[in-house]
Amino acid sequence: MTMSDEQPAKIKPTRVGRPRLGAEVGREAILSKAIHAFGRQGFDGVNLRELARQVGVNIALANYHFGSKAALWEACLERMNLRAAPCINALQAISAAPLAYSQRMADFYAAFIRFNADLPDYGLFILQEMVQEGPRQEQVKASLIDPFHDVTVPLLLEGMDLGLVHRQDASLLFFTHSITISHVLAGQGAMAFFLEEEDRREQTLKDILAMIIRSAVGVLTEEFEQAMALATKVA
Repeated sequence: MTMSDEQPAKIKPTRVGRPRLGAEVGREAILSKAIHAFGRQGFDGVNLRELARQVGVNIALANYHFGSKAALWEACLERMNLRAAPCINALQAISAAPLAYSQRMADFYAAFIRFNADLPDYGLFILQEMVQEGPRQEQVKASLIDPFHDVTVPLLLEGMDLGLVHRQDASLLFFTHSITISHVLAGQGAMAFFLEEEDRREQTLKDILAMIIRSAVGVLTEEFEQAMALATKVA
């Protein structure tokens, strides 16, 4: 057999377009990093290539999963919405529980505070878009703000009708509480001191609960003091 008679070596075909190794792990890593980045740098401050570099994956993997920065932002919004859903359900259950109003209010805000403490990127992600008019602002409002607003305002109005919460604009009170809670618990800058150590962190959560309840009802009665003590034991 001459060399011209030899069959050419077969080349093993490869799949084109779909990353094979660690693709899903890479997607989750990109998504997690992106939520953090969008919350601190805003949409315009995030660069997809730099994000991929920080995660330690190829830009091709980021492009495969998300295609564009806008699509990545949409995925982050969806993930934040999914993370919030259990808290929304819990708040609805607390609001409807057959307990005294003081206990329901304390349990409600203790759960909301804990949610923000466990997911500090939530409030920062919202803030970045709420100061920028446009379609992303509307998406954030509909997906991340309105669900909490719609479950909180009825509870506040109930308290006003009972004479336990000062009569005021319930929506404004909701936003005041939400902004205070989310931004203190984001732990940025000087606020990090209050959250670094576990004991201090837990005391900070209790102090925030007392401040929030006091801002709504005024002087804390013994009933509310006892309700907050019970709420912080289970939150």
